Amino acid sequence: MKCVDELTRQERRVLALVAKGSRNARIAQELYISIRTVENHLYHIFDKLGVSSRTEAAVYALQAGLLAQPERSGLSQDR
Repeated sequence: MKCVDELTRQERRVLALVAKGSRNARIAQELYISIRTVENHLYHIFDKLGVSSRTEAAVYALQAGLLAQPERSGLSQDR
């Protein structure tokens, strides 16, 4: 797995939004950039991380600590 330090600040923002399930149009709107710019960032993110899909990139983001781990639902261990 490659180092998250290779990503620019904007690439990290794009990656975080991808990991949250945002589509390119929503990412562009949220970051005030064009859809084409989002696509360019994704190309560079995939290349730098050695991944080939949004899902792989999202998993990377979670493993690298770029996002908070989702809370588990279900019964509590405390009883």
